[in-house]
Amino acid sequence: MMTIALYNLKGGVGKTTTAVNLAYLAAEANKRTVLWDWDPQGAASWYCGIDDTKTKAVKLLSQGVPIGELQKATPFPNLTLIPADLSLRKTDMELAGVDGPRKLMQKLVSPLSEDASILIFDCPPTLSPSVEYILSGVDLVLVPMIPSPLSLRAMTQVVDFFEKKKRSPKKIVGFFNMVDRRRSLHRQTLMNARYLPVDILDTWVPMDSAAEKCPTCDAR
Repeated sequence: MMTIALYNLKGGVGKTTTAVNLAYLAAEANKRTVLWDWDPQGAASWYCGIDDTKTKAVKLLSQGVPIGELQKATPFPNLTLIPADLSLRKTDMELAGVDGPRKLMQKLVSPLSEDASILIFDCPPTLSPSVEYILSGVDLVLVPMIPSPLSLRAMTQVVDFFEKKKRSPKKIVGFFNMVDRRRSLHRQTLMNARYLPVDILDTWVPMDSAAEKCPTCDAR
C-alpha cells in the first residue's frame, strides 16, 4: 500500500482540496483508496458528505476502537473515508500517555493495507507529535504551496525539521497551487523555484474558482 500525506505548516494553501481530489482521481483509476482525515476541522470529511459520525475519531487512541468502525463509504466507488471531528484536538494528549506512540500509529495504519492500494492523509497545518509520526512513516509527503514567500518559508521549515530527525519521510515534494500568472510575484516565484533546496514538481495548479465550489457538487 502506498501512503501519501498532504501537508503544509502554513494553512490556506489548498491542502484539503488537493487531498480530496487526489483521492478521487486514484479511486477513479480503479485503485482502492482510503482518505484519512486527520484534521480536527474535518473539512475533507465534509467534502465527502460525511460530517456527523457517532464514533469520535480520538477513540482510536483513547479506547482502542478498531479502524473498521470509523471507516465509511463515500459516494464514489473505490473510495472510503476515515472521518475527522473536533475530538482529534486531544490526539497529542492521548498519545502522551501511550508507551510507544509511534508504533501505535503504525498499528492503526496496518489493517488498511489488506484492502487498500493507496492511503492518503489530510494533515492539519501544525507540526504536533502525532503529525510528525504520520509524516515520518509515509512514502511521500506532498506540500502544496502558494507562490509566495511565506509558503516557501513553511516548506523549507518542514524540510529542515526532518533533516534533524532520525526518522523522516521517504520523500518530500512541493508543488505550487492556486497559481495566478497575472501576478508578477507568482510568475517570479515559479521562475526561481529551480533554485530551492527541495524537490518541486514541474506541474503547477492554476487558480480556479470552480475548486471553491466543490462542496456544492451533486455528490454531496
